[in-house]
Amino acid sequence: MAGPAPLLELRDYSLSIDSFDGRLQVLDGVSFSIAPGEVVGIVGETGCGKSITVKSVIGLVPSPPAKVESGTVSFDGRDITAAGESAIRRLRGREVAMIFQDPMTYLNPLFTVGQQLSDVIRAKEALDPAAAPRTRAERRAKALALLGQVHLPDPERQFESYPHQLSGGMRQRVLIAMALAGSPRLLIADEPTTALDVTIQAQILDLVKELVETLGMAVIIISHDLGVVAALCRRILVMYAGTIVEDAGTADLFENPRHPYTRGLLAAIPRLDGSVTSLSGIPGSIPNFIEPPQGCRFHPRCAQAGARCGRERPRNLEVAPDHWTACHLFDGGVE
Repeated sequence: MAGPAPLLELRDYSLSIDSFDGRLQVLDGVSFSIAPGEVVGIVGETGCGKSITVKSVIGLVPSPPAKVESGTVSFDGRDITAAGESAIRRLRGREVAMIFQDPMTYLNPLFTVGQQLSDVIRAKEALDPAAAPRTRAERRAKALALLGQVHLPDPERQFESYPHQLSGGMRQRVLIAMALAGSPRLLIADEPTTALDVTIQAQILDLVKELVETLGMAVIIISHDLGVVAALCRRILVMYAGTIVEDAGTADLFENPRHPYTRGLLAAIPRLDGSVTSLSGIPGSIPNFIEPPQGCRFHPRCAQAGARCGRERPRNLEVAPDHWTACHLFDGGVE
Protein backbone atom coordinates (compact mmCIF):
# COMPACT_ATOMS: atom_id res chain seq x y z
CA MET A 1 0.00 0.00 0.00
CA ALA A 2 1.33 3.44 -0.92
CA GLY A 3 2.36 5.72 1.93
CA PRO A 4 1.16 9.27 2.52
CA ALA A 5 1.87 11.91 -0.11
CA PRO A 6 5.07 13.85 0.63
CA LEU A 7 4.74 17.12 2.53
CA LEU A 8 8.05 18.42 1.11
CA GLU A 9 9.69 16.97 -1.99
CA LEU A 10 12.85 17.94 -3.88
CA ARG A 11 13.57 16.39 -7.27
CA ASP A 12 16.96 16.77 -8.95
CA TYR A 13 17.38 20.16 -7.24
CA SER A 14 20.54 22.04 -8.25
CA LEU A 15 21.53 25.49 -7.01
CA SER A 16 24.38 27.84 -7.86
CA ILE A 17 25.50 31.07 -6.20
CA ASP A 18 27.48 33.81 -7.92
CA SER A 19 30.48 35.02 -5.93
CA PHE A 20 33.42 37.35 -6.56
CA ASP A 21 35.55 34.30 -7.39
CA GLY A 22 33.05 32.66 -9.74
CA ARG A 23 29.88 30.60 -9.74
CA LEU A 24 29.60 28.12 -6.86
CA GLN A 25 27.79 24.88 -7.75
CA VAL A 26 26.57 24.37 -4.19
CA LEU A 27 23.79 21.81 -4.77
CA ASP A 28 23.89 19.15 -7.45
CA GLY A 29 20.81 17.01 -8.13
CA VAL A 30 19.47 16.81 -4.59
CA SER A 31 16.37 14.59 -4.30
CA PHE A 32 14.47 13.59 -1.17
CA SER A 33 11.00 13.81 0.36
CA ILE A 34 9.55 14.28 3.84
CA ALA A 35 6.19 12.75 4.75
CA PRO A 36 3.72 14.44 7.14
CA GLY A 37 4.73 13.74 10.73
CA GLU A 38 8.10 12.27 9.72
CA VAL A 39 11.33 13.21 11.53
CA VAL A 40 14.36 13.21 9.21
CA GLY A 41 17.97 14.10 9.89
CA ILE A 42 20.43 15.62 7.41
CA VAL A 43 24.06 15.03 8.39
CA GLY A 44 27.48 15.76 6.96
CA GLU A 45 30.60 17.84 7.46
CA THR A 46 30.49 21.61 7.80
CA GLY A 47 30.11 23.12 4.33
CA CYS A 48 28.50 20.10 2.69
CA GLY A 49 25.25 21.94 1.88
CA LYS A 50 22.89 20.89 4.68
CA SER A 51 21.68 24.32 5.76
CA ILE A 52 21.67 25.97 2.36
CA THR A 53 19.42 23.21 1.01
CA VAL A 54 16.55 23.98 3.37
CA LYS A 55 17.21 27.72 3.50
CA SER A 56 16.97 28.00 -0.28
CA VAL A 57 13.71 26.04 -0.28
CA ILE A 58 12.06 28.51 2.10
CA GLY A 59 13.48 31.65 0.51
CA LEU A 60 16.27 32.47 2.96
CA VAL A 61 18.96 32.48 0.25
CA PRO A 62 18.66 35.67 -1.85
CA SER A 63 18.03 35.28 -5.57
CA PRO A 64 20.20 36.67 -7.07
CA PRO A 65 22.99 35.78 -6.31
CA ALA A 66 21.46 32.29 -5.89
CA LYS A 67 19.93 30.62 -8.93
CA VAL A 68 18.02 27.34 -9.29
CA GLU A 69 19.79 25.52 -12.13
CA SER A 70 17.41 22.56 -12.39
CA GLY A 71 14.85 20.51 -10.53
CA THR A 72 11.66 21.19 -8.62
CA VAL A 73 10.52 21.78 -5.06
CA SER A 74 6.97 21.03 -3.98
CA PHE A 75 5.20 21.53 -0.67
CA ASP A 76 1.98 19.63 -0.02
CA GLY A 77 1.68 18.99 -3.75
CA ARG A 78 2.21 22.66 -4.73
CA ASP A 79 5.18 23.51 -6.93
CA ILE A 80 7.05 26.32 -5.12
CA THR A 81 10.25 26.22 -7.21
CA ALA A 82 9.58 29.60 -8.82
CA ALA A 83 7.11 30.98 -6.28
CA GLY A 84 7.24 34.73 -5.67
CA GLU A 85 8.47 36.38 -2.50
CA SER A 86 4.96 36.94 -1.10
CA ALA A 87 4.01 33.27 -1.58
CA ILE A 88 7.22 32.08 0.05
CA ARG A 89 6.71 34.47 2.96
CA ARG A 90 3.23 33.04 3.56
CA LEU A 91 4.64 29.53 3.42
CA ARG A 92 7.51 30.41 5.76
CA GLY A 93 5.24 32.23 8.19
CA ARG A 94 2.37 29.78 8.40
CA GLU A 95 3.34 26.27 7.26
CA VAL A 96 7.10 26.07 7.72
CA ALA A 97 9.12 27.33 10.68
CA MET A 98 12.84 27.24 11.41
CA ILE A 99 14.91 27.09 14.59
CA PHE A 100 18.46 28.42 14.25
CA GLN A 101 21.59 27.28 16.04
CA ASP A 102 22.56 30.46 17.93
CA PRO A 103 19.50 31.89 19.71
CA MET A 104 21.29 35.05 20.88
CA THR A 105 21.93 35.99 17.24
CA TYR A 106 18.21 35.84 16.43
CA LEU A 107 16.85 37.54 19.56
CA ASN A 108 16.99 41.34 19.76
CA PRO A 109 18.82 42.35 22.97
CA LEU A 110 16.87 45.65 23.15
CA PHE A 111 13.40 44.07 23.52
CA THR A 112 11.93 41.72 26.07
CA VAL A 113 11.11 38.13 25.26
CA GLY A 114 7.42 38.97 25.53
CA GLN A 115 7.62 41.88 23.08
CA GLN A 116 9.44 39.77 20.50
CA LEU A 117 7.15 36.77 20.84
CA SER A 118 4.05 38.99 20.63
CA ASP A 119 5.43 40.62 17.47
CA VAL A 120 5.93 37.17 15.91
CA ILE A 121 2.34 36.22 16.77
CA ARG A 122 1.04 39.46 15.22
CA ALA A 123 3.17 38.97 12.07
CA LYS A 124 1.90 35.43 11.57
CA GLU A 125 -1.70 36.59 12.03
CA ALA A 126 -1.17 39.16 9.28
CA LEU A 127 -0.28 36.33 6.87
CA ASP A 128 -3.60 34.58 7.52
CA PRO A 129 -6.52 36.61 6.15
CA ALA A 130 -9.01 34.31 7.89
CA ALA A 131 -7.55 34.99 11.35
CA ALA A 132 -9.32 37.57 13.50
CA PRO A 133 -6.86 40.14 14.90
CA ARG A 134 -6.00 39.55 18.55
CA THR A 135 -5.94 42.25 21.17
CA ARG A 136 -2.73 42.96 23.04
CA ALA A 137 -4.03 40.95 26.01
CA GLU A 138 -4.90 38.01 23.77
CA ARG A 139 -1.45 38.04 22.18
CA ARG A 140 0.10 38.10 25.65
CA ALA A 141 -2.02 35.13 26.69
CA LYS A 142 -0.98 33.17 23.59
CA ALA A 143 2.68 34.06 24.14
CA LEU A 144 2.51 32.85 27.74
CA ALA A 145 0.83 29.64 26.58
CA LEU A 146 3.63 29.06 24.06
CA LEU A 147 6.31 29.66 26.70
CA GLY A 148 4.53 27.15 28.90
CA GLN A 149 4.30 24.68 26.02
CA VAL A 150 8.09 24.67 25.65
CA HIS A 151 8.44 24.21 29.42
CA LEU A 152 10.09 27.53 30.10
CA PRO A 153 9.97 27.95 33.89
CA ASP A 154 7.88 30.83 35.26
CA PRO A 155 6.54 32.10 31.90
CA GLU A 156 5.25 35.35 33.43
CA ARG A 157 8.72 36.28 34.62
CA GLN A 158 10.47 35.23 31.41
CA PHE A 159 7.91 37.18 29.36
CA GLU A 160 9.29 40.38 30.95
CA SER A 161 12.96 39.32 30.72
CA TYR A 162 15.55 40.41 28.17
CA PRO A 163 17.45 37.74 26.20
CA HIS A 164 20.72 38.31 28.10
CA GLN A 165 18.94 37.45 31.34
CA LEU A 166 18.17 33.93 30.09
CA SER A 167 20.48 30.93 29.81
CA GLY A 168 21.35 29.44 26.43
CA GLY A 169 18.85 26.62 26.86
CA MET A 170 16.08 29.05 27.86
CA ARG A 171 16.79 31.24 24.82
CA GLN A 172 16.56 28.18 22.58
CA ARG A 173 13.17 27.38 24.10
CA VAL A 174 12.05 30.93 23.28
CA LEU A 175 13.05 30.42 19.63
CA ILE A 176 11.10 27.15 19.58
CA ALA A 177 8.07 28.98 21.00
CA MET A 178 8.38 31.57 18.22
CA ALA A 179 8.54 28.80 15.63
CA LEU A 180 5.37 27.22 17.03
CA ALA A 181 3.42 30.50 16.97
CA GLY A 182 2.04 29.82 13.50
CA SER A 183 1.24 26.12 14.09
CA PRO A 184 3.64 24.97 11.34
CA ARG A 185 3.31 21.64 9.53
CA LEU A 186 7.08 21.44 8.99
CA LEU A 187 9.69 22.44 11.56
CA ILE A 188 13.32 22.83 10.47
CA ALA A 189 15.90 22.71 13.27
CA ASP A 190 19.35 23.86 12.13
CA GLU A 191 21.94 22.61 14.64
CA PRO A 192 19.51 23.27 17.53
CA THR A 193 21.87 22.04 20.26
CA THR A 194 25.30 23.17 19.01
CA ALA A 195 25.95 25.91 21.59
CA LEU A 196 24.45 24.02 24.54
CA ASP A 197 26.05 21.76 27.13
CA VAL A 198 25.22 18.06 27.13
CA THR A 199 22.53 18.21 29.83
CA ILE A 200 20.68 21.07 28.14
CA GLN A 201 21.08 19.35 24.76
CA ALA A 202 19.21 16.34 26.12
CA GLN A 203 16.42 18.57 27.43
CA ILE A 204 15.99 20.33 24.07
CA LEU A 205 15.96 17.01 22.21
CA ASP A 206 13.33 15.66 24.61
CA LEU A 207 11.27 18.80 24.03
CA VAL A 208 11.42 18.45 20.24
CA LYS A 209 10.44 14.79 20.53
CA GLU A 210 7.49 15.71 22.75
CA LEU A 211 6.32 18.42 20.35
CA VAL A 212 6.46 16.00 17.41
CA GLU A 213 4.32 13.51 19.30
CA THR A 214 1.75 16.04 20.50
CA LEU A 215 1.53 18.32 17.43
CA GLY A 216 2.20 15.82 14.64
CA MET A 217 4.63 18.07 12.79
CA ALA A 218 7.17 16.88 10.26
CA VAL A 219 10.69 17.81 11.37
CA ILE A 220 14.04 18.17 9.62
CA ILE A 221 17.04 18.07 11.97
CA ILE A 222 20.24 19.46 10.44
CA SER A 223 23.35 18.41 12.32
CA HIS A 224 26.94 17.24 12.08
CA ASP A 225 26.33 15.28 15.30
CA LEU A 226 25.19 11.75 14.47
CA GLY A 227 24.21 11.20 18.10
CA VAL A 228 21.63 13.98 17.91
CA VAL A 229 19.94 12.60 14.81
CA ALA A 230 20.08 9.05 16.16
CA ALA A 231 18.10 10.17 19.21
CA LEU A 232 15.35 11.88 17.23
CA CYS A 233 15.11 10.75 13.63
CA ARG A 234 13.43 7.82 11.93
CA ARG A 235 15.44 8.39 8.75
CA ILE A 236 18.80 9.98 7.95
CA LEU A 237 20.08 11.66 4.78
CA VAL A 238 23.88 11.79 4.46
CA MET A 239 25.05 14.79 2.45
CA TYR A 240 28.43 15.43 0.88
CA ALA A 241 29.48 18.46 -1.21
CA GLY A 242 25.94 19.35 -2.27
CA THR A 243 24.76 15.81 -3.02
CA ILE A 244 22.80 13.17 -1.11
CA VAL A 245 25.06 10.10 -0.94
CA GLU A 246 22.94 7.88 1.33
CA ASP A 247 19.33 7.75 2.53
CA ALA A 248 18.25 5.09 5.01
CA GLY A 249 16.38 4.33 8.20
CA THR A 250 18.34 5.33 11.29
CA ALA A 251 18.94 1.82 12.66
CA ASP A 252 19.85 0.46 9.23
CA LEU A 253 22.27 3.32 8.55
CA PHE A 254 24.15 2.81 11.81
CA GLU A 255 24.19 -0.99 11.56
CA ASN A 256 24.98 -1.30 7.85
CA PRO A 257 26.32 1.90 6.24
CA ARG A 258 26.98 1.46 2.52
CA HIS A 259 28.61 4.63 1.18
CA PRO A 260 32.33 5.08 1.99
CA TYR A 261 31.65 8.63 3.21
CA THR A 262 29.00 7.42 5.68
CA ARG A 263 31.41 4.76 6.94
CA GLY A 264 34.04 7.44 7.43
CA LEU A 265 31.67 9.63 9.44
CA LEU A 266 30.70 6.72 11.69
CA ALA A 267 34.32 5.65 12.15
CA ALA A 268 35.16 9.15 13.41
CA ILE A 269 32.72 8.93 16.34
CA PRO A 270 34.46 8.27 19.68
CA ARG A 271 33.37 5.00 21.31
CA LEU A 272 33.02 4.28 25.02
CA ASP A 273 34.81 0.96 24.52
CA GLY A 274 37.66 2.42 22.50
CA SER A 275 40.74 4.57 23.08
CA VAL A 276 41.73 7.94 21.67
CA THR A 277 44.22 6.23 19.36
CA SER A 278 41.36 4.27 17.75
CA LEU A 279 39.77 7.40 16.25
CA SER A 280 39.97 7.83 12.51
CA GLY A 281 39.23 10.69 10.13
CA ILE A 282 38.46 11.22 6.46
CA PRO A 283 41.53 12.57 4.64
CA GLY A 284 41.24 15.80 2.67
CA SER A 285 38.44 18.36 2.81
CA ILE A 286 35.24 19.48 1.08
CA PRO A 287 36.04 20.32 -2.59
CA ASN A 288 36.03 23.73 -4.21
CA PHE A 289 32.46 24.40 -5.36
CA ILE A 290 33.62 26.62 -8.22
CA GLU A 291 35.27 23.63 -9.90
CA PRO A 292 33.87 20.56 -8.15
CA PRO A 293 35.28 17.12 -9.04
CA GLN A 294 33.84 15.35 -12.06
CA GLY A 295 31.95 12.12 -11.51
CA CYS A 296 31.46 11.32 -7.84
CA ARG A 297 32.25 14.41 -5.79
CA PHE A 298 33.71 12.25 -3.00
CA HIS A 299 36.15 10.30 -5.14
CA PRO A 300 39.27 12.45 -4.43
CA ARG A 301 38.95 11.50 -0.72
CA CYS A 302 37.69 7.93 -1.15
CA ALA A 303 40.07 5.01 -0.50
CA GLN A 304 37.89 2.73 -2.65
CA ALA A 305 37.64 5.05 -5.68
CA GLY A 306 38.49 3.81 -9.15
CA ALA A 307 38.76 5.31 -12.64
CA ARG A 308 34.98 5.22 -13.16
CA CYS A 309 34.43 7.39 -10.06
CA GLY A 310 36.32 10.28 -11.61
CA ARG A 311 34.43 10.33 -14.89
CA GLU A 312 30.87 9.14 -14.17
CA ARG A 313 28.37 10.40 -11.62
CA PRO A 314 26.93 7.46 -9.62
CA ARG A 315 23.23 6.68 -9.76
CA ASN A 316 21.11 6.63 -6.62
CA LEU A 317 20.28 2.94 -6.11
CA GLU A 318 18.13 1.05 -3.63
CA VAL A 319 20.70 -1.37 -2.19
CA ALA A 320 18.32 -2.75 0.47
CA PRO A 321 14.66 -2.13 1.30
CA ASP A 322 14.27 1.66 1.84
CA HIS A 323 18.06 2.06 1.82
CA TRP A 324 19.47 4.15 -1.01
CA THR A 325 23.02 5.08 -1.86
CA ALA A 326 24.87 6.75 -4.73
CA CYS A 327 28.07 4.74 -5.21
CA HIS A 328 29.55 2.75 -8.10
CA LEU A 329 30.49 -0.02 -5.66
CA PHE A 330 26.85 -1.11 -5.84
CA ASP A 331 26.42 -0.50 -9.58
CA GLY A 332 28.90 -2.63 -11.44
CA GLY A 333 32.13 -1.57 -9.74
CA VAL A 334 34.49 1.40 -9.77
CA GLU A 335 36.85 0.48 -12.67
